[in-house]
Amino acid sequence: MGNKAVSKEARRAAREAATAAQEEVIRRTKANVEDLAAFFDARERADAVDEWLAERQQALAEQAAQRRGAQRLQCGTALRAMRDRGETLREIARMAGISEKAVRELIREAESTEPAAAAAPAPAETATAAVSTAVADTAGSNEVSAHTAHADGRSWEPVSARA
Repeated sequence: MGNKAVSKEARRAAREAATAAQEEVIRRTKANVEDLAAFFDARERADAVDEWLAERQQALAEQAAQRRGAQRLQCGTALRAMRDRGETLREIARMAGISEKAVRELIREAESTEPAAAAAPAPAETATAAVSTAVADTAGSNEVSAHTAHADGRSWEPVSARA
């Protein structure tokens, strides 16, 4: 009977060891599944940040191009006004510190956009009219309100002085 009891005890110990090993594998597998889910979620979010950044950079590049174009238009308008006052392209280029070719290009840009700008009022002009009305409405009886326009076509600036 001794041998039989030992073999039952040995089998029970083996089953307990196998069960404990299986439970450890299950616990590690569950932990790995949780960690992998967190990893995949974080990686998706990181990829989304890269996409967001690319879209934002594209939008900023477009906005910068629009602003740059508007500033180049103002440059050309100012240089054209100098030319219209009788200055030579060479003299304008010398005063502006740029090449004659650049002066010609800027003036050409200003002249090419002038017909399109005359056809539709610029958003700044619409906003200026609204500001003019608002300033006139808010001017008190002791205030004198006026607007000044820049010679190069920039928007109106409200000027207010107390009487």
